Amino acid sequence: MIYLLEGTETYQLDQKKRQLLKKGKTEGENIIDLDASSRTFSLEGALNQCSTISLFADRRAVILSDPYFLKSGTRAAGKKKTGKDNSDLLEAYCTAPNPDTDLYLICRGFSPDRRTKELKVLEAHENESVLIFRFLKLSPRELNQRISEELRKKGYQLTDDALAELKERISDSYTEFLKTLDKMDLYGKKQLNRKDIEHLVSLNPDTNIWKLGDCFLSQDAAGTFRALDTMKASGYQDVRRILPVFASRIRKIYSVVRCYECGLSYEEIRKVTGNYYPDKDLGLARGRSSAYFLRLLSELADLDQSGKRGETDPSMEFDLFLLRNLNHGA
Repeated sequence: MIYLLEGTETYQLDQKKRQLLKKGKTEGENIIDLDASSRTFSLEGALNQCSTISLFADRRAVILSDPYFLKSGTRAAGKKKTGKDNSDLLEAYCTAPNPDTDLYLICRGFSPDRRTKELKVLEAHENESVLIFRFLKLSPRELNQRISEELRKKGYQLTDDALAELKERISDSYTEFLKTLDKMDLYGKKQLNRKDIEHLVSLNPDTNIWKLGDCFLSQDAAGTFRALDTMKASGYQDVRRILPVFASRIRKIYSVVRCYECGLSYEEIRKVTGNYYPDKDLGLARGRSSAYFLRLLSELADLDQSGKRGETDPSMEFDLFLLRNLNHGA
């Protein structure tokens, strides 16, 4: 059998891979793991490994990790001396796979480029010699539903602020939630408060900057400066490191609002901006125009440049920027 495992929810993907290997009763020296992103990798050579007959009748697994031929673009090392295309090689193997060998194509953390010939070959043989498992990012509604189901299934009771803190710290990732669930199982308590969640789940700098931006946009002064202090405590003591990432958060909101003003639908905004949740960002915009966010970006650019020239104290000026716009941001 040929298995394609793809997607950004890597925890589930890894679980499924282990389950399939266990089901196939393949382990140890019967597993051949190849780095399919390497410039020296040859699909023809890998498929030859699959076609080799086992002398001891043991089932084998050939794993192609991060296969370059399922990504966009081309690579010189992928050309065959025989002149055969990767898609032709894959088509031939999908038509007559070795029944004693399982072939795994592992796209961990990404989805294959839908335009590649190789993916089209795999999809053409789906549910015959090929099984495809997709572990994609969940919508906010699906994620909330999964979280509620898993917590209820395991008998966990979280206070409202603990649940809110948990959702914030996992950054809309089901994989991060499942990792947190493992930690909760080891923690030993079924009733958890916010302090428990803060102890169990670290708040990474990316989440901190997101929280800083969201609190600022929501006109939450206390939350804004609490998030800023947390960032400084976690390695962002120099405000000049915060400015570009904070500006990028404002820029994302600006892009969504501008697209919305131009009459684009949510689906069109997702395609143009790459933003999964434009409705959430529009909610944070609170009816403010794109011109308002453009002004903020201009102020941040001036603040950054004056700090680089040594004309102002970036830390003090950023505090003043926040206070000024928190008081008059509506």
